[in-house]
Amino acid sequence: MRPILLKGHDGPLTCVKYNRDGDLLFTTCRRGRICMWYSDDGERIGTYNGGSGAAMYVDVSFGSDKLATASMDQCARLWEVETGQELRKWEMGTGVRCVSIATGDKRVAVLADPWGDEPSTIKIFDTSSNEKPVQVLKMDHGARVNRALWGPLNRQIITCTENGGVLSWDPDQGECTHERDDHEQNVSDITFGLDQMTFISASTDQSAILYDTVTVEPIKTYKADRPINSAAISPLMDHVIVGGGQSADKVTTTAGRSGKFQSVFFHKIFENEIGSIKGHFGPINSIMCNPDGRSFTTGGEDGYVRIHHFDPEYFSLE
Repeated sequence: MRPILLKGHDGPLTCVKYNRDGDLLFTTCRRGRICMWYSDDGERIGTYNGGSGAAMYVDVSFGSDKLATASMDQCARLWEVETGQELRKWEMGTGVRCVSIATGDKRVAVLADPWGDEPSTIKIFDTSSNEKPVQVLKMDHGARVNRALWGPLNRQIITCTENGGVLSWDPDQGECTHERDDHEQNVSDITFGLDQMTFISASTDQSAILYDTVTVEPIKTYKADRPINSAAISPLMDHVIVGGGQSADKVTTTAGRSGKFQSVFFHKIFENEIGSIKGHFGPINSIMCNPDGRSFTTGGEDGYVRIHHFDPEYFSLE
């Protein structure tokens, strides 16, 4: 499997995201640049310019016409995908860590970092205006929240925290409906399966857990031998892919092999490790499967994006 190596960022990657059709790829980095690529051959289409802080997360609408971005310049933005025009700008007063576009593309959930006595806060905005949020959810459980993603049919918002919590919130009532503490350390990322009936969490306690979205009950646990920064569920095979590695502040004293920067495959049902793919020279910060299941992309601390198209032999694995 020969990957396509993309060098469009001059800093550590923070997020890689496919659109619903899988033909476009969006990437963000800590130096603020947001790029769009063709996922098939890695050709860069363009960049979205406007933010001045680290770009932390990106989400694209169902029709691939709008793009929401989260930035540490204290703003969330909504862009027109085709032209790169900035449509909306929501100022939060503190760093923005995550954005999520609701089903129907009429609302955006924006996750703001704690500031002073204020905890992490989710503000829900109408995509058609720059006015005040239509709903505000305060995460009063103390720890910083890393992700806040809409669940199926907008009936819940799933969050994960730096103290190992995974929670489900009612966006209308603003109340926490489910709370899990299955992880022992920071949960840095959560990713939904294609049908949103399950999601997978990635934690620095060297484990990834597959959850039922509705009940937030753990289904399977995947144990690795490295801190996990991101995980993805294959939409085509019974596999999950995890990525991470030794923390970035220790990378300079570690060889690539001993730093454990490979993408690792686990069987989704039996929980056993079935293979790995090497490549990055630093920890993998974000990983996502193409919705067609025939490729996946990783973004690393080394500033590179790697698109892996699976060989035909992969699909004959049992």
